[in-house]
Amino acid sequence: MITGTLYEAGKMMVMQNKWEQKKTTGNINKKEKKELTPQEKELQRYREQLEETKKGNEYSALYSKIQSGQKLSPAEEDKLKAQDMKAYLDYKADQAEQEAFEEKLKHCKTKDEAQRLKTTKMQSNLSKIKNVENDPYISDSEKLRIARQIQGDTTASAKIFDKFTQSEEYEKMPTEAELQQIRKMERDAENAAMLSETEELVDISEENIQEVEVADIIEEHHSEAENLIIDAKSKEKEAVNGSDTVLEEMHAIVSKLNKNKEGSNIDITI
Repeated sequence: MITGTLYEAGKMMVMQNKWEQKKTTGNINKKEKKELTPQEKELQRYREQLEETKKGNEYSALYSKIQSGQKLSPAEEDKLKAQDMKAYLDYKADQAEQEAFEEKLKHCKTKDEAQRLKTTKMQSNLSKIKNVENDPYISDSEKLRIARQIQGDTTASAKIFDKFTQSEEYEKMPTEAELQQIRKMERDAENAAMLSETEELVDISEENIQEVEVADIIEEHHSEAENLIIDAKSKEKEAVNGSDTVLEEMHAIVSKLNKNKEGSNIDITI
């Protein structure tokens, strides 16, 4: 009876020692690693390559989305943040700038002012991307990354402006030429009021002359209004064409940088 008790106590002590050892080494509940066969190792490498390719494609899709001026979803932002903090911070900075650009458009007083704001934004970004292209101290891969980011910001800004031109706010905005015409009409109205005050002092023939002059003024205003509409549409068309030209030039620069990067990655052997 005593011998059995001593045996059980010794067995419990051995098990306790093994437990303490496992806690110390961190091997609790871990099975011993099994040596893989060559076929299993090859399969494992293949699976790892597939996983890396999948991740690469996912991040590539994120960069392409940013480059095309699209917004990322919250989940996509989290992925970008985990993979590339620099690209994430640039993306968030561009988002803030685009929101500010949209607000500035809403506070413009005329269509011309809105178009100038958009042109300034586009030309500023074009200058940035050209400076990056010609900077000898930036690597080809970094040039390509920055250029794509600038291209994305420019595309997004162009989309914001195009959407704004379809809004009721923009439709109600006068052009600067229309404002000048309104001021001229107000002055003419004041002059007509002054003439009406002296109506009793003129004879019938002079009144007839005045009626002819008023009719001429109305016809002149009508003709000028038509010209203003044509001029406003022409300026809007120029603004759209200007955006397309800037984006085409940016696309050419990005394509060139991409070729330079691919060329720099080629291994040369002798």
